[in-house]
Amino acid sequence: MFLFVRRQLAGRPARSLALLLGVLTAVSSFVVLSSTTESSRLDVRGELSRTRGAYDILVRPQGSAGALEARLELVRPNAVSDVHGGITTAQLARIRQTPGVGVAAPIAVLGFAPTVGRATLDLARILPKGTRGTFEITRDWTYDRGLSTVRQSSRRVYLTPNPITVEEGPTVTLDGGSRRVTNRYRERLPSGEEREVCRGRHEAPSAKNLHTSEEPVLCLSWTSVTSRHRGPGTGRDLAPTVAVLSFPSSYVLAGVDPAAEAELFGLDRALTSGRYLAPGRPVTVEGEEGYADSTELPLLRARAAPTGLTLRTEIRRSGGGAPLHRAELSTTDTVRDSAPGTVSPLGELVAAGPVRYTVAPDGALRPRAVPHSAELALDGRDRWFRPLPRPAAPAAPPAVHGRNTGVFDPGRLPAYDAAARVPMGAYTAPGLHGADQASRERLGGKPLLPASSPTGYLQQPPLMLTTLDAVGWLGRAGLLGDRQARAPISAVRVSVAGVTGADAVSRERVRVAAEALASRTGLAVDIVLGSSPAARAVELPAGHFGRPELRLQEWWSKKNVVAVISEAVDRKSVVLLVLMLTVCCLFIGNATAASVRARRAELGLLCAVGWSRGQLFTAVLGELLVLGALAGALGVGLALAAAAVLDTAVSTAYALLSVPGAIAVAVLGGVPSAWRASRAAPLEALRPPVAVGRRARPVGGVGRLALVNTARSRARALLGLAASAIAAGSVTLLVAALGTFDGVLAGSLLGDAVSVRVRGTDIAAVTLMALLAAVAVGDVMHLNIRDRAGEFATLRATGWTDRTIARLVLTEGAALGLAGSLTGAVPAAAVAVWLAPGGAATAAVGAAGGAVAAGTLLAVAGCALPVAALLRRRIAPQLARA
Repeated sequence: MFLFVRRQLAGRPARSLALLLGVLTAVSSFVVLSSTTESSRLDVRGELSRTRGAYDILVRPQGSAGALEARLELVRPNAVSDVHGGITTAQLARIRQTPGVGVAAPIAVLGFAPTVGRATLDLARILPKGTRGTFEITRDWTYDRGLSTVRQSSRRVYLTPNPITVEEGPTVTLDGGSRRVTNRYRERLPSGEEREVCRGRHEAPSAKNLHTSEEPVLCLSWTSVTSRHRGPGTGRDLAPTVAVLSFPSSYVLAGVDPAAEAELFGLDRALTSGRYLAPGRPVTVEGEEGYADSTELPLLRARAAPTGLTLRTEIRRSGGGAPLHRAELSTTDTVRDSAPGTVSPLGELVAAGPVRYTVAPDGALRPRAVPHSAELALDGRDRWFRPLPRPAAPAAPPAVHGRNTGVFDPGRLPAYDAAARVPMGAYTAPGLHGADQASRERLGGKPLLPASSPTGYLQQPPLMLTTLDAVGWLGRAGLLGDRQARAPISAVRVSVAGVTGADAVSRERVRVAAEALASRTGLAVDIVLGSSPAARAVELPAGHFGRPELRLQEWWSKKNVVAVISEAVDRKSVVLLVLMLTVCCLFIGNATAASVRARRAELGLLCAVGWSRGQLFTAVLGELLVLGALAGALGVGLALAAAAVLDTAVSTAYALLSVPGAIAVAVLGGVPSAWRASRAAPLEALRPPVAVGRRARPVGGVGRLALVNTARSRARALLGLAASAIAAGSVTLLVAALGTFDGVLAGSLLGDAVSVRVRGTDIAAVTLMALLAAVAVGDVMHLNIRDRAGEFATLRATGWTDRTIARLVLTEGAALGLAGSLTGAVPAAAVAVWLAPGGAATAAVGAAGGAVAAGTLLAVAGCALPVAALLRRRIAPQLARA
């Protein structure tokens, strides 16, 4: 039998070489692609396992998440800024005692603390030296990247080259912590005479009275001002020609555990000046003569609150005239009362409520505006999106102040993995980019930032911090609301012990700890390990001061992304490997069937002279076994070479699988053909492979003749239809699976990054399957045309033109390709939709349509070369052989 197999292979070198190349290509491609797919899967799982945000679990009071978060399975950014209490210190103790909890960092948000910012404008750089007169400085405050403008009252400035002396009057402290000072300013003229200038009572501006208080004329001198002209919070004297312009600002005040914040976020390493917070209660300071004792809360403040406020000024002489100078000052470059050691009164805290949304038909979030309930400064008169139902706390008495111990820069905090970063971290600066081209152009390509009002859409994170001890003292002193005094903590950020990333073991540890926390405390528990930012479109309605409607992109947190991606990657890898193996086996089976069909007469003759069915079966499989072994041996080198060219990691041990893999695939693909060859009757095998219809009918037109010829030989038609169906069905299933896979990953930064990483392997797999299917279809069509060579020679001899013959064959190929593609693509699309109805419908329908079109074109293309070869042959030899 071995000698027979060897002679058969050597006697038909073209067919043997074609079958060898087919097995070699299929097996080597499978080894390379399966290795690439597995390597990509392991790399992705390794990267996913290393991603980790700032903390693992977020614990909040029940009901603070909101219905929208629960419905979308998202967590809104800066989710703790508008939660004012709800967790008791006893519950915090139970959280810290829960098994598995490593670090529990509480945060108690007290509300917005109004402050005053100050910008400086040096007139010496604007006016000629020695200028004397009264000038007006107009102040237009812009925000929303210049789209909104609010005008503040003008500031009058008296500038003289003569020296000015100041007599400070008594200071009266008003409600809210502002101070009223009556000063007398005297200008010394060159004659020696002194006269009073800049008359008026000066009420030091605060965030509460800034838009209503009357500011006196500001006295400046080119030479000197007797009293110190010191920049607020700078600890240094300013030039005598510098005008200080005040504006409202605000920080979210919160109480934290300094040790936990340092361990969890590294807050102590973000200091720019001063010293870090230390646990402790407020300090009582004895007042100077005429002043009462005061209580000072330790404060750690951010270097600057992220704000979009910009000051545009014009300077002109009092009484009118053309502007002498225009300037634009950003509030991020202004002087603030934040230097270490600075003491400022703690005024009335403002507790802004959460934003409520409606969801547009396209899924965009539409924040709902709320009616004004109080008068606020500057942009606080714009549209409100957050309610102010009541003050967060009663007005603190003048004796309560905050003393800045240090300044920190949020930008120095550790930068966690950007794709896994939780956008609800305690100190994440807000900023929304445009979601469409029109909004991006209106914003100048820059992000929209919060302004100064606590009622605006964008919410600031807590950037003015005190200790939990100080929060407890405020509650016991009656300076907090009843609910917040009883349960001052707004949220607890938990890091679970033993968690090294988002691997399966770490995720299980976090899950167990989260279940224990929920059962022990009764609080709302969200697992944020494995979360990733997910973009949501926000339609911000037009404002009252010029801002048009904007469509913005806001990053919420999508929970459990790592687990979903890991499962999707595993499922996709299995689908790829199974489909690739199936297509390779079908390719070999088709090639073997074509080889057996070409030798049907020879096999029938062997059966007629006494060969048993077992011998015929063994002969056919023996040829495939030899070809498979040879293809496997060559496939080792081919797989390693292809991997080197494609820069893909394929180990030698994995490449050696080509040998048994090629033998298995060749034998498995050839079993059906070998079985059919062994079961064929001798007379049927020796009869020409043409079926005669029951009744002859006249045929009109080439198209109808093509359809009749296609149905005339059912075996030949089924072989071509099966090849097209296999190709279309495999590609449809694969593309639908990949589309569903991308759909699972879409919607988060981490998912998008993984999708981009694995897409190259997926495209290579689809391309390989399409190429293998195209070769299979072309092979079937080639054999069909060769079997009917005599028939075509007869048609040519009777007067058919070459163009008509070509059109007939191409129409038959198109009919076979269309019928086969529909047969394979439609069921495959239905299976894909049934397996994943949520995300595969669109991908499956698109893949089926593309597979049908591609399958038809491939069948036509497969006929082109055989037709060209047929038309080049002479008619007489073909008629003789027929």
